[in-house]
Amino acid sequence: MIRGAWTRWKSRWGSMRTLHDERGRLVWSVMLEALRDRRARRGRVHERPAAAPPAPGPQETGRWIAAVYAKEMLEAVRDRRTLVVMIVLPAVFMPLATLGIPYLAQRQQHRLQSVTPNVAVVGEAPGLIHTAYTTGLITPVRARDPVDALRRRRVLAVLRIPPRFDAILARDGQAHVGLLYDTSDPESVAARGRVVELISRYSQQIVARRLAARHLNPRDLLPVVLDERNVATERQLSGLLLASLLPFFIAMWAVVGGMSVAVDLAAGEKERGTLESLLVTPPSREAIVIGKFLSVITASMGAVIVVLITMMISLRWGYPYLLHTTKKLDVSLPLGTAVVMLGVALLFSALVSAIQLAISIFARSPREAHQYITPLYFVTVLPALAVQFISEWQRSGWAYLVPALNAFFAFRELLLGTVNWGHLVLAAVSSAFYAALALEVAIALTSRESVIFRT
Repeated sequence: MIRGAWTRWKSRWGSMRTLHDERGRLVWSVMLEALRDRRARRGRVHERPAAAPPAPGPQETGRWIAAVYAKEMLEAVRDRRTLVVMIVLPAVFMPLATLGIPYLAQRQQHRLQSVTPNVAVVGEAPGLIHTAYTTGLITPVRARDPVDALRRRRVLAVLRIPPRFDAILARDGQAHVGLLYDTSDPESVAARGRVVELISRYSQQIVARRLAARHLNPRDLLPVVLDERNVATERQLSGLLLASLLPFFIAMWAVVGGMSVAVDLAAGEKERGTLESLLVTPPSREAIVIGKFLSVITASMGAVIVVLITMMISLRWGYPYLLHTTKKLDVSLPLGTAVVMLGVALLFSALVSAIQLAISIFARSPREAHQYITPLYFVTVLPALAVQFISEWQRSGWAYLVPALNAFFAFRELLLGTVNWGHLVLAAVSSAFYAALALEVAIALTSRESVIFRT
């Protein structure tokens, strides 16, 4: 009985095991077939030609430019040299330049006016010597060798009186008096002016006596008297002062303010070996160059704005106290004029920044970049000094198409109040064109491997 039950259970277990094995083989065959199909499909996908990546849209390019700009500005702000050149130096230099030099000039002029110069007198002229003492213009002295004393600065001038000086004047004659002085010495030049004034006063006394002897009125010698009156306002005079100073300082700090940043962003990264890593990142080379350009122009315009603010404050509030005067300069600018000036300065800084960045990209090292950028400083500063001496060019339209010179003439028109909007448009359009051209050169240099990897 037990043996029959065991036989039946064993036969049933065998049939179930056979069915399970058949089902397992069926499942495995289905899974293997699916795996083969999947691998086949993958193979067909990889055999297809790769499609070109889609071109970045304006929004994506803008995000790349903003990312590069933020990265470069963060590195520039962390560098103390950038902050010193952009903020500290203009804030310290401008008060010294705008007030220190005029103060020294006024101090020297005051000393020359307050000190009575020693003048060696050769010859006899009692009346003239008496007039010199009474007026206090000069101090007559005697010297054995007057010319040697003048060369040694013991006396500041030599007055030669001709023989029989008083006898010639008594006969209503004309006496010729000689004067020796040194034009290389400012004190000697000031002494010469005092001697000329002394001779003029003494001559007037003699003329008055001669006319009185002939019963003539001295006024008969001057039938026409000229009365002068200056109609220029304080605002115009202040504008003239600013027009002679601002173009030079804007040109100087537009170059100096962005120089260190431009050199570090390209030539500096070449030397550190980080420029190649930046060029293989997702941003395009155009976006990288534009981001770096915006960093350079930010540093340049930051220095220009600091220069404008410190110069205005120095002239308005420091001028009366340092130069000992009760007058305040009216250096305030109308809002419209200030906005247009900043716009012109922005275009000029854009041109300078693009050129500096292109030079930095081309240079092998920061030292070479500084050597190339130094001539740019003189090319921009010299026209800024020359504009006040070539004012006749200011009325010609072609002058507003010349790089750098157009911006300086525009500054003068705005500060002097003689605005010609046609000239301003020409200056703005031409400056923008030159800046875009220089930026395009910088992008082209970045796209050349021979420039990026040159050592």
